[in-house]
Amino acid sequence: MPVWIVELFGNTQLNRAFWTLNLLVMPFWCAMIFVPHNRIVKKVCHPFGVPVLFSCVYFYVLYLLVTVTGVPPLVGFELKALRKFVNHPLVFLVVWTHYLSVDLFLGMTIYRDSIRREIRIPLELLLCWVFGPIGLLAYGCRVCWLRITLR
Repeated sequence: MPVWIVELFGNTQLNRAFWTLNLLVMPFWCAMIFVPHNRIVKKVCHPFGVPVLFSCVYFYVLYLLVTVTGVPPLVGFELKALRKFVNHPLVFLVVWTHYLSVDLFLGMTIYRDSIRREIRIPLELLLCWVFGPIGLLAYGCRVCWLRITLR
C-alpha cells in the first residue's frame, strides 16, 4: 500500500499509536527517577520484565507493517535509501518502538545496578530516557569516579 494512502487514512491512528507507545514507557521511567527505593518499583523495573513485554508491542507493530502495508523496498544500504525507508510511517513506528524498548532495557539495567551499589542516579536515568547511550556513559563515568574516590 502506498505511503500516501496510509498517511491519508491512518494519520490519526498513527499519531495515537506514537503517543501510546511513549505513554507506555513513561510510568516506568518516572518511577525509576522519582521513587527508586519503592519496593514495587524495585520488583517491576527489571530489565527482563517490562522491556520483554514491550517487545511484544514491537512485534505487533512489525506485524502491522508486514500485513497492512507491506515492507517498502529498501534500495541500497546508504543514508539516502535508509532515510527514505524510515520515512514510511509504520517503519518509523517500528524503529521508534525498537528505540523505546532498548532504552528502557538499558535504563532498567543501570537502575538495578545503582540499587545494588546504593547510589541515586536520577540525572543518569533522565539522560538515558532521552539520549540512551549518553545516560549509560554518564552512569559509567559516575561508577568509575566512585571507584577512584573510594579507594
